[in-house]
Amino acid sequence: KRALLVVDIQNDYFPGGLWPLCDMDAAADKAARVLEAARTAGDLVVHIRHEFTTTDAPFFKSESVGAQIHPKAQNLKDESSWC
Repeated sequence: KRALLVVDIQNDYFPGGLWPLCDMDAAADKAARVLEAARTAGDLVVHIRHEFTTTDAPFFKSESVGAQIHPKAQNLKDESSWC
């Protein structure tokens, strides 16, 4: 069986986030297509996101909206999400 690891498609990397990267919308669109293919094939899907635990974190602040997975790559309720 195959597995897909989806890493760091998090809100802080998008426009308006605390650490925006270039072309994240395009990257998230591609991730969404790969996610759909993996789900259709019945592959295991695991989402990995990062959070800083310190109060002076520059981005991915603990329990913030910015640290959450972006809606384009959101995990389904039966998919694991690791922090």
